[in-house]
Amino acid sequence: MTATTDETTDETTAERFGLNDRAPRTSGLAGLARRKTDSTARTNETSAPAPTGLDAIPDPSVAYEDSLTPTDLKDLDRCEQAVRHHHATYWETGKALDAVALRHLYRARYATFDDLLDDWDVSLADSSRMRRGWRLAAELLPDVPKLSRSHVEALLPVVQGYSVDAAVTLHAMLREALPKVTAKDIAAVVRELPGLSEDDDPAGTIRHQAEKILTEPDEGDEDQGGGSGEPDDTALRQAVRQRVRQMADELKRGRMSHQELTRTLATAFADTEDPRVYQALKRWIKDREAKGQ
Repeated sequence: MTATTDETTDETTAERFGLNDRAPRTSGLAGLARRKTDSTARTNETSAPAPTGLDAIPDPSVAYEDSLTPTDLKDLDRCEQAVRHHHATYWETGKALDAVALRHLYRARYATFDDLLDDWDVSLADSSRMRRGWRLAAELLPDVPKLSRSHVEALLPVVQGYSVDAAVTLHAMLREALPKVTAKDIAAVVRELPGLSEDDDPAGTIRHQAEKILTEPDEGDEDQGGGSGEPDDTALRQAVRQRVRQMADELKRGRMSHQELTRTLATAFADTEDPRVYQALKRWIKDREAKGQ
C-alpha cells in the first residue's frame, strides 16, 4: 500500500514539473534549473505577439511549386481577407496582391490573376499601383509612421523610373528641406526630374538632381532682368543660396530650399495682418530708387 502511494506521488510530481516517461529524470539544483529553462522557453513560444501590419501579410518572394500547398492556401485566405476588408492599409493590400500574383496563389480558385482581380473588385491599374507602392511604404514607415497614401502615390514614378531606394532618398531630402512635406511638393519635384542615364546609380543620381531642383531658381526667374541694369543672374543666385544657407543655420535647420524661400516670402509679403515684410520691401525699393540702382 505504501509502495502504491509513493509511485502515485512520483508521477504527480513529474507531471507537475513538465516531465514525462521519455525524458531523463534529473535531480538536485541542476534538474530544477533545467526544468525552469524548459518552462520559460514554452512560455515565450506561446506568448510571442502575432505579427501586425505589413508583417502580417504573406511574403511575395517565397518560391512557388507546381502544386499549391496547405500553406499556400492559408496564405491565399489571408491575402483575400486583407484585400476585401477595409481595415487593411493601401500598402498591406498591395503586398497581399503581390503575393497572390508572384506566387501564383490565384491558381487555387481562378484561371488567371486578372480573373481574381475581377472577383475581388480591384482594377488592374489600382493593383499595379499598390503592388509598386507597398515596398516603398515598407522602407518609409520606420522613419514616417504616419505615412500617407498620397505621398506613396506621388513617388511611384520615381519607383518605376529610378528605384525604391531612390524614392526613399528623395522623400528624406524633402523632409529635411521643407517644414512640412505634401504630395503636391513631391509631385512638383518629380515632374522636374530629368530621368536616368544607362549607367547612373539611381539613389546617387536622384540626390544630385533633387539638390539642383531644390536649390536653383526656376528657369523663368533666371530669364528675367537680363540687360536692364539688374545684378548678374549668376551672382544673384549665388548670393541667394548663401543667404538661404545662413538662414537655415540660424534657424538650426539642415536645409531651406529655393521653393520654400519663395513661398515663404510671398506668404509674408501678402500677409495683411502682419505687414512687416511688405513695409520692409517697400522701403528697400524706395532706397534703391533713390540711389539710382
